[in-house]
Amino acid sequence: MRARFAAAAVIFAASVVFGQVKESVTVSVVEVPVTVVDRGGNPIKGLTRENFEIIDEGKKREISSLDSIDFSSVESMSLASPLNPAARRNFLLVFDLTFSSPNSISRAQQGARDFVTKMVVKRDRVGVATVDVDHGFRFLTAFTTDRNLVDAAIANPSTFRGNDPLQLAGMIPIEQMSTTSSGETSKGVDKNQAAAEINDMVKRAGKAEDQYNRQKIDRQVNLLAGLTKALRAVNGQKHLVLLSEGFDPRLIQGRDAGISADQVTENAATERGEIWNVDNDNRFGSSTSMSLVDKLTEVAKRSDVILDAVDIRGIRTDSDASSPGYSRKSNEGLHLLANSTGGTVFKNANDLATDFQRVIKAQEVVYVLAFTAPTSQPGKFHNLKVRLVNVPSGARATYRSGYYEAGTETSMERTLSNAEIVIGDIRQDAIHVSALAAPFPTRTTNAQIPVILEINGKDIVEGVKGNTASTEIFVYAFDEQGLVRDSLYQRMGIDLDKVGPQLRSSGIKYYGTLSLPEGKYAIKTLVRIAESDKKGYVRTDLVVPRPSDTTVSQPFFFEEPGKWLMVKGGTHDKSNSGYPFEVNGEAFIPSAMVRVHNGEPRKFAVFVQNATPDELTLDTNPKAKLVSQHKSANGSKFVFQLDGPIGNVATLDVTAKKKGSTIQQTSSVGLVVQ
Repeated sequence: MRARFAAAAVIFAASVVFGQVKESVTVSVVEVPVTVVDRGGNPIKGLTRENFEIIDEGKKREISSLDSIDFSSVESMSLASPLNPAARRNFLLVFDLTFSSPNSISRAQQGARDFVTKMVVKRDRVGVATVDVDHGFRFLTAFTTDRNLVDAAIANPSTFRGNDPLQLAGMIPIEQMSTTSSGETSKGVDKNQAAAEINDMVKRAGKAEDQYNRQKIDRQVNLLAGLTKALRAVNGQKHLVLLSEGFDPRLIQGRDAGISADQVTENAATERGEIWNVDNDNRFGSSTSMSLVDKLTEVAKRSDVILDAVDIRGIRTDSDASSPGYSRKSNEGLHLLANSTGGTVFKNANDLATDFQRVIKAQEVVYVLAFTAPTSQPGKFHNLKVRLVNVPSGARATYRSGYYEAGTETSMERTLSNAEIVIGDIRQDAIHVSALAAPFPTRTTNAQIPVILEINGKDIVEGVKGNTASTEIFVYAFDEQGLVRDSLYQRMGIDLDKVGPQLRSSGIKYYGTLSLPEGKYAIKTLVRIAESDKKGYVRTDLVVPRPSDTTVSQPFFFEEPGKWLMVKGGTHDKSNSGYPFEVNGEAFIPSAMVRVHNGEPRKFAVFVQNATPDELTLDTNPKAKLVSQHKSANGSKFVFQLDGPIGNVATLDVTAKKKGSTIQQTSSVGLVVQ
């Protein structure tokens, strides 16, 4: 339910931005992840649609589909659709920069690294954020599979220094004053009166400090609620893992049952009728603060978030021996937050991975229920209920309490939304985008990867009310481990008064260059129009061969010049290898989407690496005429031409093999025959 480069062109200015990028999914199709466990907390497997009922705002909805994902099953995970974001788990590691000391932050960093190393599997997504009452909450990364990025964020969770310095040390100035006054008192001053005045000052200082700290806690809880609400933009299971020392729970829920010095004093004041000396907030808790905790609970349920907390304080004792009476030092404040959302508190960061394994055991099997529902009001929240039918006695279901209709995203939610599209390969076709990405060898160990995008112009203009279309292009190269090995970002303001007619007749043709070592990659591209929030997404799988390999390129069809509005993006190629799409010194523009009019001649080129023309035999299907062949610095270049009707074929295949060898290679390109 839900780069590093600078470039310029005549129609835009580019800015230097790097970022990871909730899709605007209409609520006509709603997906609800559900976990079902037995009495012992063990996941129940093998359920079907017939075992569930969905109630949306009191109305029963027909379940149109059910996906079952078993995280404990290798077979199940390999079959999980990459288009279903619910087949991944999401962990947000949140560093508390308010209620944590520097030593504790260091323990939190090590615990976070261990968690990512031991607990997280390949399909899981991890994000890193900070929360600080002085600076708000901040996402350091989006939810990503890039473990290097996550590790870098964990190594430096804060870009600033210095939290509020106030500690629970209100007695320090009082102790200093009492030390300088304890030897003698001024002549004529009653010692009992002086002691009473000092006690009164202590009380006032303590109340002021309590009030200050209570305000910090209230602000912290509010920030956590805001952070949790932003996570509604993310699909799938979400665990917010708060790494914190916690706060004094007394300031929210009142004193516990232990006998403290404050309680003894207030009991005596009550017996004397001195009700002005009784601090009700300290005694019974703050109703305002508790209402904020209730708000956090409700937001978490609506956003399908479980808040788990890790006590990074280390070894604690039940009481503070330096304070008179009974002063409890515990992580009860963390329990107050986690329990309210159904989460768990872990006693220390050292055993986080082991302890957390037990918690997510109950979420090992996820059923994704899908249903259709009409839209009525953007941003409206729908209450949901999931009922179990014909399941073992004692079974219980856990699911989000509802969903929001699309249309009222915040900028933070949009960022998370865009990131999820890229990470989750979520289809977006409001803007039609075609992509071509191909490897070309260089003098270095990295190949240059030209990325060519064709963006439909009518889709760009539609929905833009002004005369400027602000277009964003995100390009990411993910390797097999989910690491981003290179990326491009482009933002351009298109003046529709100047280029509108040409844009409408065709669109934008973008050219940028990545640099990648050998390996297998997914080149993921997201295009977004800011004014309309329309999006387009395309993924191209790519293999960068070893420099010594003999490889056959896909067929590159020559594009007629002047058709598109050309935009040159950035390049990360440091080898100065030059423009790769040329034959015998003549450059051409390749088509990303190949459209062929049946019977109309179309030329295309095929590049073969590490083989000369006289060593090769090439064949095409459908048949094409060989126009020319050329020896290049890295191998061979062949030019063919399609002549005559080719029928309604979906691809053009080129098969190459060395003469005298039975080993052959085939490359293809999709065709749209018109």
